Amino acid sequence: MSAPISVVIPTLNSAKSLPATLLSLMEGLDAGLICEVVVTDGGSTDSSGAIAMAWGAEVVIGAASRGGQLRRGIAATRGAWVMVLHADTILQEGWAEQVKARMQQG
Repeated sequence: MSAPISVVIPTLNSAKSLPATLLSLMEGLDAGLICEVVVTDGGSTDSSGAIAMAWGAEVVIGAASRGGQLRRGIAATRGAWVMVLHADTILQEGWAEQVKARMQQG
């Protein structure tokens, strides 16, 4: 079975917080839960896009608008499940096992 979760992260000048968010996703990658990370940027003037690409994320760029950014990001995904995170979200250790258990429940 391929990894089921696509992660979508809307950003706008999130270079300071984005690395910690991406680092917290590593547990899900190691557990085989995450098939892709899509960063949907609203026109950042900092290095948000470069940081995302350096971590291996796909970057989708468009106008700054939370709803529009989410639509663009989700449209670019291929996973069976979508997890949307703020660019300053840091997932707690053990999150992958909790998500895996909930997914098995349906």
